[in-house]
Amino acid sequence: MRLKIKFHPYYLMTGVYVLVSMILGMILSDGLVIFLGWNIILATLVFVMSKIIHNQYQNNVKKVYLIILCGIYVLLFPNTIYVLTDFIHFQNYHFFIDYPNTYALQVSDWLVYGHIVIGALYATKLGVTSLENINILFKSYHIKFYYLGLSFLFLLSSLGIYIGRFLRFNSWNVLKFFDIIKEVFSQGIFMLYFVLIFFVIHWTSYFLLKEYYKKT
Repeated sequence: MRLKIKFHPYYLMTGVYVLVSMILGMILSDGLVIFLGWNIILATLVFVMSKIIHNQYQNNVKKVYLIILCGIYVLLFPNTIYVLTDFIHFQNYHFFIDYPNTYALQVSDWLVYGHIVIGALYATKLGVTSLENINILFKSYHIKFYYLGLSFLFLLSSLGIYIGRFLRFNSWNVLKFFDIIKEVFSQGIFMLYFVLIFFVIHWTSYFLLKEYYKKT
């Protein structure tokens, strides 16, 4: 199995975002901003995996390798939509002196605001585009099976985001499977509502950001 990764403009954008995260984070002495760069790297890995899967499928790689690559992709996919949860960090910044009419007017806080928004939108776009890249795997199946597969992926991803945000496990902690299962239902009904909310967010993001034009 030969892995060939061609340059894509997204890789340049990721590099720029990570560089800006480091510089802005150091200037503001804000570790959160620096860590946003790491989140974007993880989201970009999802896109890279989708390109690899696409290329390997076209090269008729052995099914066992394709299954392994798809398994890695599923594990990593939550790292894209996950960045939308970084909006919760807005509470750490001061946009008002006296709500609702007196604004703080701090440029630094609005710089962080813009940086988080751009990162969240970009990571979500990476996730949706990665799905477009692996469409080739499903081209021979009826469209209803494709959407059923997407629904299953979005459910798993929503659960993965819950695990990452609240239980603080990462994709590579899959070997701690039984520890994760033990803790995943610790919040009871909240977990179910959270997964449902993000399931809707996944589908909304997909329909808003997918490419509808026919490629030639």
